[in-house]
Amino acid sequence: MEPVPLSSFSGAYFTSAVPDINIPVASPAVKVRVTMTCGGSQIYSETLWPVAQQVTLTELGTLNVSAQPLNASGDNAGSAQSASASILFSRCDVGIAASQFYSSHFLTILQGPKVTARGRRELLWFYGSGSASVSAEYDDGTTGSFSASAVGSGSSFTCIDVSPGNFTASGKQLVAYTVTAGSRSQRFVMDLTQPDCAPILEFYNSFGVWEYIYCTGTHRVDPDYKRSTIRIGGLLKNYRIDETRLFKGDTGVLTTAMAGWADDLFRSDEVYVVNVIGGQVQDKDGGKQVVITDSKSENANDDDYLPRFTFSYQYAQRIHNVMQQNRVGRIFDNTFDHTFN
Repeated sequence: MEPVPLSSFSGAYFTSAVPDINIPVASPAVKVRVTMTCGGSQIYSETLWPVAQQVTLTELGTLNVSAQPLNASGDNAGSAQSASASILFSRCDVGIAASQFYSSHFLTILQGPKVTARGRRELLWFYGSGSASVSAEYDDGTTGSFSASAVGSGSSFTCIDVSPGNFTASGKQLVAYTVTAGSRSQRFVMDLTQPDCAPILEFYNSFGVWEYIYCTGTHRVDPDYKRSTIRIGGLLKNYRIDETRLFKGDTGVLTTAMAGWADDLFRSDEVYVVNVIGGQVQDKDGGKQVVITDSKSENANDDDYLPRFTFSYQYAQRIHNVMQQNRVGRIFDNTFDHTFN
């Protein structure tokens, strides 16, 4: 991306596409005092000497200024210049202007219908505020209209609960629904087989908000014990045992759209396993943080190819001897019993 002059730095940018800023200088012998503030707090202030009669500010996308106004100013011997722009977090190259993307897309890289099922929790996030509506479709060909409830909001974003349990109708079976917020639209398609899910993971996505992924393939655990031994009084003893519980997940067969989306799990630097204990959901708020240690997300364009991804993960905490209370014959998590909503 080409640098822009300070006077042209305006509007909104994702952190993945913040341009370099050039501050022109009238004379090569004149130094420039450069100051940057974010949300009213000064984050940078230095006196810089120009090169080729300009000062260039680079790598601004690495600053922790998500959803905040970034103000940059240069004082060139009393001739002050300043500019301001909103910087929004993104680890994704969306290919269009940030304002164009966030006004027409929810904050997810999913570009197609999402498969869900009864009992699952689904969230959608978008920048700005406003209401959201849902058009539900039922097995008898009828439709229903609902409002999507906001379950979280801030100065720059809104989170709405679009779990399928919110859009059911007596005597009818929900088969699909479409969520609309402004010009944003996301379709959900029901999996009527209601497959068991393990693990269920909540992860921090490419736009800095939380999403759920429900894995329907085989779930395995492969504990490893490293034993340190010593002979004391002629007897061999274990004086230290380090346990690592390595879990192996399988997404199950994915649609093309969801295969492209599921890779976002493997990019995430913060992941939590979701459990339901005593009817209470335990996710990032009180749940166990885990670390993805390995993943395989191979895909192909063969007509008969069915994408499914496998991965390994382990507890982030040091103690891996975790007691799962009320566990009903499952490995690691206590879902899925249709009490998630």
